[in-house]
Amino acid sequence: MDIVEKILEYSNPYNVLQEKVKIKDNSLLFNNENIPFNKPILISVGKASLPMARFFSERIELKAKLIVTPKGTKGKENNVIEAGHPLPDENSIEAGKKMIELLTTEDYDLVIFAISGGASALVEYSEISLDELRMINKILVTSGIGINKINIVRKHLSKIKGGKILEYIKDKIPVVSFIVSDVPGNDISSIGSGLTSIDTSTNENALEILKDIGLERYSKYLTETPKSVSRIVKNYIILDNMEVLKKVANILDNSFILTSEIRGEARDVGTIIASIYNSSENYNVPLRRPYYLLLGGEPEVTIQGKAGKGGRNGEVCLSFLKYAKKGNRFELLGLATDGVDGNSEYAGCKVTSDMKIAEDDIDTALETHNSYGLLENYGGTIKTGYTHTNVNNIYVLRAP
Repeated sequence: MDIVEKILEYSNPYNVLQEKVKIKDNSLLFNNENIPFNKPILISVGKASLPMARFFSERIELKAKLIVTPKGTKGKENNVIEAGHPLPDENSIEAGKKMIELLTTEDYDLVIFAISGGASALVEYSEISLDELRMINKILVTSGIGINKINIVRKHLSKIKGGKILEYIKDKIPVVSFIVSDVPGNDISSIGSGLTSIDTSTNENALEILKDIGLERYSKYLTETPKSVSRIVKNYIILDNMEVLKKVANILDNSFILTSEIRGEARDVGTIIASIYNSSENYNVPLRRPYYLLLGGEPEVTIQGKAGKGGRNGEVCLSFLKYAKKGNRFELLGLATDGVDGNSEYAGCKVTSDMKIAEDDIDTALETHNSYGLLENYGGTIKTGYTHTNVNNIYVLRAP
């Protein structure tokens, strides 16, 4: 749990903004850039929207602001829209309209965006009905196709994503976005479906994906994303999975970072981590005890039919436990930095060499996507509550 607390500390966007962004004499100072303002407005959207908005609100006299956070996470904050996630809802549409209204009616000389994971569902404006949007998004997020492809479709079915929101901003007004990445590889055009990013994907790309998931009938709603803009737009990633991994590695002896971009089916990821562990046990290659192995990223879970209480980290950990060589001590931690893994109330889980879970039970849990239904029985769950951030998942394997 000490490691869990450190992961969440290093994933806190307020701390990172405080460390990296300076505000002095009506200027934003960041990355050797000096961005002046007199009448700034703030649009903060995503799982990290509240702490990011708090950072700027405490230091700048904002002309206006819009904050959108997932339902049930605003606490005692006022003037905050709580919208649906992972599926958009009525408030998501309302948030999209409010964003357009703010940008087209307010008097301002700088737009500050604070964007984090979850923004794709939290704000929307589209010709498609809400019921159909929810259906499309549900199929997308359970298809196992990966976040980049999911967001290509979202961008081209939306009137505000993929850089389209920039078309509502008044002429010559500069835009600066501070972004917390929840996308492996940090593709800015995919984080939050690229609200303020120029997009390289096309309607044809989106159509191919729609065909693959049986939704080509919605191709009539596809609109092209802008490929250039005539204003100053600066997009800065302030925090990502690798930065957290590096900070965690600095506090652990004999630590090795494998990757921050792990993808693929969650159960396959668990098998791969087990294979690295097994080779290290059998041959002292690539690692020799004692060590910590660190990984991060966003594995996928493809769901067909009904699912139990599960999440990607639960499936990673159970698959690892099934295939890891028995005999010596090990612990594997899987943590969702947003505090929510799959459809469970848990942030993640921990499996150890002391757990005696039958392989048949593991197989059943994986097939029914009921990983947490099983892990609850063995004390392997971790609950943090909502964390107000998201830099994907962190995995820490300890071989003492």
